[in-house]
Amino acid sequence: MRIVITGGTSGIGAVACDALLTAGHSLMIGARNRTAAALWKGRGAHIEALDLASLASTRAFAEAIAAFAPVDALVLNAGVQLVQPARSIDGFDLTFATNHLAHYLLARLATPYLVSGGRVLLTSSGTHDAAEKTGIPPPLHADARLLAFPEHDGALDRDPGTRGRRAYASSKLANVMTARELAARLKATRPDLTIAAFDPGFTPGTGLARAYPGVISFAFKAVLPALRVFGGRVSTPKVSGRLLAALAVSPAYAHARGAYFAVRANQLQEKPPAILAQDAKACAALWDESAAMVGLPA
Repeated sequence: MRIVITGGTSGIGAVACDALLTAGHSLMIGARNRTAAALWKGRGAHIEALDLASLASTRAFAEAIAAFAPVDALVLNAGVQLVQPARSIDGFDLTFATNHLAHYLLARLATPYLVSGGRVLLTSSGTHDAAEKTGIPPPLHADARLLAFPEHDGALDRDPGTRGRRAYASSKLANVMTARELAARLKATRPDLTIAAFDPGFTPGTGLARAYPGVISFAFKAVLPALRVFGGRVSTPKVSGRLLAALAVSPAYAHARGAYFAVRANQLQEKPPAILAQDAKACAALWDESAAMVGLPA
């Protein structure tokens, strides 16, 4: 199979790439740091420049996908979690731009290059759902305009760290809603596609918390992986990465339409997403507002 993946140079994405290459699949990996991607190039993967903080770079990557096509699976996996406010090259909140807008744009531009029976996967997180009680401040809404320009949000958290963590959870909600709306909009024209969101579980050691202060970052890397206080939601990059690879290629997950799969007790389980993600009107509104931001028709 020919698979395109973002976020393949570290964490669960790197584990997934290793599993897919070992199984003989052909990979195209989008990477901002080409040095970090050199290992995969040495193993035969196609490496293309990709800065998800730039819509122009994202569009250029989509053009590279067209040259790589036909594509069997599009794995939109990359993500950031910040503790200080930052802007993308295009002026959007950096977390929202990287985790949602760029992947939304890639889903829109690259889906036409998927083969019959192809797959679109978006890596989300249990943090998108307040009911999961993950310890991360949950989303308050899915208003794309306020997520892209949080300074206009009357409910914006004053503490930068809290604001950054909630922005992450909100972007992961947007990932789930995008998967569901993509499935809904392609129901008539591409009923062959598998479209799903993926929650890797709580996976310390991925590097996601690299922007955190030293002590907290160390705890995520070295202390929390040994704990089991998170119950069945705790996982490791090795386990979740292999399950992401399985979701991309295994016949067991074919024909899922807007499904949400979560790693629980080291296995993939299909679960209902957050209540807001099940709101069809909210999903459609997020889609339309995102389209305007990236310069596409709704």
